Amino acid sequence: MPEGNENQKPTEVVSIQSPWRIFAIEAFLFCLTIGLGIAAAFKINEILKIKKITPPEISLWQFIFYFLLATFLLLLILHFVKFQKGKGVIFKILFALSTFLGGLLFLEAWLPEPAPLILIVFFYFWWWKSPTVLNQDILMILGMAGVGSVLGLSLNPEIVAGLLVIFSIYDFIAVYKTKHMVKMAKEMIESKAILALVIPPNIFGFQESLGKIRVPAERVGGKFLVLGGGDIVFPLLFSASLIPVGILNSLIVAFFSLIGLFVGFYFFTSQKIRQPIPALPPIAFFSIIGYLITKIL
Repeated sequence: MPEGNENQKPTEVVSIQSPWRIFAIEAFLFCLTIGLGIAAAFKINEILKIKKITPPEISLWQFIFYFLLATFLLLLILHFVKFQKGKGVIFKILFALSTFLGGLLFLEAWLPEPAPLILIVFFYFWWWKSPTVLNQDILMILGMAGVGSVLGLSLNPEIVAGLLVIFSIYDFIAVYKTKHMVKMAKEMIESKAILALVIPPNIFGFQESLGKIRVPAERVGGKFLVLGGGDIVFPLLFSASLIPVGILNSLIVAFFSLIGLFVGFYFFTSQKIRQPIPALPPIAFFSIIGYLITKIL
């Protein structure tokens, strides 16, 4: 669908060039984020055991309530803010807050003070002065690894499995029915503050400016694929929640979530008409299968 003409019927899409190379980059970033999150969760859990601290457990309904409240407030603000520049400021603040906290949590698990703060401020200064795919993805990876590891240790695996089912349904509705997720993604791309991993067509694409990512009617922004933060954070939460049980269980769930990512990518590239797809359902489905296998082993 040509940019700026959303009423025109979608057209046939030529197959994506080198889809498996793009998937290899996507899978690498996905595995890197979850791998760093699992490593951080393992280290934090060891520290908590030494200090004999039990992280406060978050219930299913607490998580859903706070998520829906945050989503409602964000949609409400975006509804009343009519000018694009104002929305851009909101998305930049949201991106900065979420990735700063998570990134700091992750780096503090590995580096002595004040190195984590210095490093994260450096990354933000770099992103602010010259937003590229590389510094955008670095901040997102650090942020998701930090938040996912800490939050995952406060969640019961069964609760995370329930959350995956609930938010897979939400993802389906938000993409295919209300379509507010698609609209929000477009506005984030326009603001150059994307709460997602941006997947370039090749490794040289990491140096491209975020301005090169076009506002799409599809899941891709021009040449670039966009994988939502929730599609990575939720399987990371699942893996991190299993760390107290055993790191092998975490790795099994992570492996099966990667299979789910592959299934979603295959479905996306197989479409005759390129349209947005919810990536979380197949990831959630295979993650839960992986969890069930850990219960048998």
